[in-house]
Amino acid sequence: MSKFEKWLGRTAYQIIPDRFLRKGAKLKPMEGRVLKKWNDSEPNWKPNEYGVYENNYFYGGNLKGIMSKLEYLKLLGFDMIYLTPIELSSNYHHYDVGDQSTIDPWIGDWDDFSDLCKKAHELDILVMVDLVFNHTSTKSKYYNDPRYASWYKKDEEGQQIFWWNFLDMAEVDTQNKDYQETMLSVTESYLNYGADGIRLDLGENLSKEFLLNLQKVKKKHPQALVVGEMWGIATDKEDPKILDGQLDSVMNYPTADAILRWTRYGNTERFSNTFEKIEGYPEDVKNVLLNNVGTHDTPRTITMLVGDKMSENKDFIWDIEESWRHGENFDTYAFRKYENENAEVDRIHHMIGEMLTKVALTIMYCLPGIPCVFYGTEIGETGYKDPFNRKPYNWKTENKDMTEFVSRLGTFRQANKDILATGQAKIIKCDKNILILDRFNEKGQHLYIAVNRSSRGKEIDLNKYFDENTMDCTISFATENSTRDYLTPYGILIMRKD
Repeated sequence: MSKFEKWLGRTAYQIIPDRFLRKGAKLKPMEGRVLKKWNDSEPNWKPNEYGVYENNYFYGGNLKGIMSKLEYLKLLGFDMIYLTPIELSSNYHHYDVGDQSTIDPWIGDWDDFSDLCKKAHELDILVMVDLVFNHTSTKSKYYNDPRYASWYKKDEEGQQIFWWNFLDMAEVDTQNKDYQETMLSVTESYLNYGADGIRLDLGENLSKEFLLNLQKVKKKHPQALVVGEMWGIATDKEDPKILDGQLDSVMNYPTADAILRWTRYGNTERFSNTFEKIEGYPEDVKNVLLNNVGTHDTPRTITMLVGDKMSENKDFIWDIEESWRHGENFDTYAFRKYENENAEVDRIHHMIGEMLTKVALTIMYCLPGIPCVFYGTEIGETGYKDPFNRKPYNWKTENKDMTEFVSRLGTFRQANKDILATGQAKIIKCDKNILILDRFNEKGQHLYIAVNRSSRGKEIDLNKYFDENTMDCTISFATENSTRDYLTPYGILIMRKD
């Protein structure tokens, strides 16, 4: 039995709480905050009169709102939710830590969080929360209190070190014993109130000593999953963190990049190379990787698949800021102006983007690990990077085709957990248009996944690639008129052999 048994075969949904749904009593005003109307989806992307880009505008989404939609998420096939940070902070995204021990009052309180976890568990939905231990806000209760002065990282001259030179985010010394114990207590609090797992912002930057200390949560919560943010191949790094128990899993950004590159450009080399490297991860890690094809830190999936400024020649397909970099300076205004002016995808490209998104989602759902869908993907949301990928969920938008597709994928995944949860994976064919994968378990059961990324139908002869006659297989999932020997444009076919 895997040490992460309850996580195997799960399908996750990522939520920025402020942007999902608001329920309950009217919010009380808070100093320094702007509450926008839910239907005013244009971000406050311009700087203030002092040239500062503020993130102090909120929409008021909360835990009660999320709780009210758990049945909806379950119907879409999601049995895990991943919440971005919810602690008290100055900005809507809450990655600028203010008070780790207090939930933001506009989001809710500990009772609300406990109620959310209880209802989620009744529906067999696991809850993962995002915690930030690399830095705090300079407005936080810690930074301005002399009792916590030893927590903060200083340079040789005794000056505070700031994360990427953001003067409102002060880096902490994660080797400080008092800091470690305090953050271990914070983590235990979330788990005691009902969280099942933790996602660590900038997890790859946290010290080994800190992460091993954090693993003490397993004494009381042995199935707690600790996932670290990591942008490259873990085993390529000097400190992989997944080989010695520091992290249980990582966010699988390399595979996201590989899926998107193949789906948009037919880039076979990146897909094959990334697949091979991920296959080298330990089995326990590989089966609980947090996979994605879009998150709060990247443009929306459709935008990455049909929008401008993506490139297969960069480290990551979503690295679109190059044109606005000038040495150490970054032209934030010009970048956000471009994002705003190109935020919408025209109707034709949106239709193509949706079809390509279906292909990308299918690949993600069928690879080892936990597929994680960013909120709004199921209604075809578009947008470039922060803040344009973080608009409030438009509950008035109906996209039955995309929503039904995501729901069908969820049903398929649930029905085939015996293979998808822990089965092995193999690339059978990967050319610029056709990708065929084989997922199989120790019982000899197989799922054959074939997808076509091109706008033209493609004849396929699956018997050419397998020992058995595929007529013995049953079709588990297919789009439109795709058959055993023909994939329609952007077609998908999944067959099962028992």
